[in-house]
Amino acid sequence: MNILSNILALLVVIGVIIFVHELGHYLAARAFRIRVRVFSIGFGPRIWGFERGDTEYRLAMVPLGGYVAFSGIDPSNPTGDAGDFITKPRWQRIVVLLAGPAANVVLSIVLIAAVLVAGTELAGPRDLSTEIGAVAPESAASEAGLQAGDTILRLDEEDVSDWRDVANIVLVSPERRLAVDFERDGRTLSTVLVPRRIPRHELGDAGMYASLLPRVREVFEGTPAERAGIRYGDTLYAVDGHPIADADDFRRLVEPKAGEEVSLEIGRADERLIVRFVPADEGGVGRAGIAISHFSYQRVAPGAALIESARINWETTTEIFGFLGRLVERRASPQSGIAGPIEIARISGQAARRSFNDLVFLTALISLNICILNLLPIPLLDGGQLAILLFESVLRRDLSVRIKNLVTQFGLVVIVSIMMFALYSDLVKNLPGLGR
Repeated sequence: MNILSNILALLVVIGVIIFVHELGHYLAARAFRIRVRVFSIGFGPRIWGFERGDTEYRLAMVPLGGYVAFSGIDPSNPTGDAGDFITKPRWQRIVVLLAGPAANVVLSIVLIAAVLVAGTELAGPRDLSTEIGAVAPESAASEAGLQAGDTILRLDEEDVSDWRDVANIVLVSPERRLAVDFERDGRTLSTVLVPRRIPRHELGDAGMYASLLPRVREVFEGTPAERAGIRYGDTLYAVDGHPIADADDFRRLVEPKAGEEVSLEIGRADERLIVRFVPADEGGVGRAGIAISHFSYQRVAPGAALIESARINWETTTEIFGFLGRLVERRASPQSGIAGPIEIARISGQAARRSFNDLVFLTALISLNICILNLLPIPLLDGGQLAILLFESVLRRDLSVRIKNLVTQFGLVVIVSIMMFALYSDLVKNLPGLGR
């Protein structure tokens, strides 16, 4: 049953992304009066379609991709039509090629903003720091001498500003020696961390976790917490001056205080507040009347959601290019950052089974990845064609048909090689006995 749901989720995710990508090319081409012969979702034989005007719209047999076929795009076979792609100014052709990836970025921003507006779980403010919240016994972090409360300053010779930086470096560095500079009790110390390899995956695991502050998940009616003005989403810092890290700390400090006044330090928006309440006496045990979690379900206003979504997209883009840079420097494993259709189907199915919001968020992230992949200067991809056009602009003349054909053949070899590696990586991750 999971296999079927994985396949369906993959078709939905890839279908939406490819449709929007090709729609970007299509609309830009129409704006410049370039004739579009075919708008296809999928490759191979047509299974359904129709014609409108001079364009055939079709669904094809293999749904893992799509294309828009322009009239006169092949310089070796011009039609002489005014709507030929090759007859248009280079700047117009560049805009048409950029329109597909640009549409993927717009899709990603809109989808993430929609998730934020609909409501999603957000962590407490300390997840923005690099403080270690917990270290698993006998883990790589434990062997490196790292402890809860340590703050990581540099990892693998890179400054880290939040826990995502830490996690991303660890994930792509299985069994590599990573230099760590960290702060403990006001002192700066150093150690070496060697993330362990996650079985059957080229991913690293350090066994250390972010430090997240507890937040109010629910305030029950008629309780001391409600009367004190404690609200859903408030961050909990301290009880009677004693710092708290989780719900257990809160209970340990409040339960003995039945009938006695308690001061609670909370965070709300950008403020730190002190509220006071008297825990209800339930059989000698103090109760505040709140449910606590490290996450809270929050909705974001549309304008703020678009800004936050743009920030998330920018951060994700820098992470992707950071991975590519580490890959070039041989400081990351290729398998740790490459997923083929099997792995994407598995992840999509998991997201769909968790919630619709998770599937939408995943679609946004994959759309952004598709944008960046398409902009890489690999012939046959948008980025490769852009590189050729820009090179011709510098030369102020077109490259010969023979050279373009050779470049195209090289690009085909590169793309097939990447696809085969991605498929092999998927099989290693998902079939027992193939991975280490």
